Amino acid sequence: MNEEDVKQRIKDYQQAEGVKSLTCGNNSSHEKLYPKVLDQGLVLLCPNCNYMQTYIPDLFFDDGFYDWLRGMKSLI
Repeated sequence: MNEEDVKQRIKDYQQAEGVKSLTCGNNSSHEKLYPKVLDQGLVLLCPNCNYMQTYIPDLFFDDGFYDWLRGMKSLI
C-alpha cells in the first residue's frame, strides 16, 4: 500500500463520527492531526503548533478496519 492510500485512510478516519480522533501530543484540544508526506515519509501534523508524529498506527494498514470505517461513514 502506498503512502497516498494510507494518507486517504487517515483523512477518512479523522472525518468519521464516533471514533477517537488522532490529536496533538502537545495539546489535545488543538485541531485534529492531518497526514502529510514529507521527505522522511508519511507523518501526522498538528495544524496549530509544530507537533509532528512519525508513528502511523497499524490499523491504517488493515484492510478490514478500513472496510469497517467505510461502513460506518455510510451509516451517517
